[in-house]
Amino acid sequence: MQSKGYIIAIVLLAVLAGAEGILYVPLQSSYSSLSHAYDELKESYSRLQSDYSSLYDAYNALQAKYDRLNADHTSLRSSYSTLQNDYETLEQSYNDLLNDYSHLLEDYKSLLEDYDVLQGYYEVKTTLRIGNSLASYYDVLRKKFGTWRSDTEMVQFAADLVSHGLGRIYWTSLENEFYQEAGEHSYDVARVILNYALNLTGSSISQDPTERIARILGFINKHIHYEYDVENVLLAPAETLTFKSGDCEDFTILAAVLFEAVGIDSAVAYFSHKDLSAEKQYHMMVLVHLDNLGEYGYWYYSDLTSMGVAPGKWIIIEPQKTIDDQGSDWVGQWNLLAAAPIDE
Repeated sequence: MQSKGYIIAIVLLAVLAGAEGILYVPLQSSYSSLSHAYDELKESYSRLQSDYSSLYDAYNALQAKYDRLNADHTSLRSSYSTLQNDYETLEQSYNDLLNDYSHLLEDYKSLLEDYDVLQGYYEVKTTLRIGNSLASYYDVLRKKFGTWRSDTEMVQFAADLVSHGLGRIYWTSLENEFYQEAGEHSYDVARVILNYALNLTGSSISQDPTERIARILGFINKHIHYEYDVENVLLAPAETLTFKSGDCEDFTILAAVLFEAVGIDSAVAYFSHKDLSAEKQYHMMVLVHLDNLGEYGYWYYSDLTSMGVAPGKWIIIEPQKTIDDQGSDWVGQWNLLAAAPIDE
């Protein structure tokens, strides 16, 4: 029985050994496959580990760059904010300076205008004046020839003063006396003053007649003011320019000489007020031999040949008013009594 048991044991061992051999071969094959797969995985892992290290290094480098860029960005934002504030401050300062400049420019223009006005007044004051010789000449002239018995004689003497201012006529005996004392002719001295005045008016023959009249009237109304005479005397143009004042006769004589000097045929005219019920009033104005005054209104006579002036239209010019007011009712409220043309 004991030997039988040994046999069974041996058989079992043999069976087990055979089974082990049968199982070992597949297991060995599986093990080899797994080992090979493991080696491949290990190799892949090593490569991945190497790639990871490279990427990690690259990441760290990028992180460092990012940190630097972020720091630069923060610094730039701070600098931008500072510059923005500085810019706004500068812009405000610029706007303030621009505003100040505009005010200063306006002040400068105003001062320049004031300067031009003062310069004009200065030129008028310094250039438009007569000396004692010519002043005494006119005083003697009025005593000898400046009396009249009629309106016609009065306007003729006024017209003669205009012609003398232009150098067209003179009184021989008195002129000889003046020349002996002064060494020059009275009308030449008067003409120099007239030329100064013409230059200041800005009027010239090259302009339209209405423009010439407008400039002359503007000059007269700017620089000459009205004053009554203590005695009713007629001032020569040079005297009125020197005094910067005169009455209606003096305004008229001055305007007529300036008109004639720029080629506008003129006449001296004497008027009475149309209102016969009022206290008698007389007035002197200029007549100009023109067809119209352009766009400006005016009063006129279509024919005055009966008064010794040339045929055609004669327009009334009130020298105490500018060109804009020549058509006013005030100018038309007078009746013509006498007129005298300016001799050529």
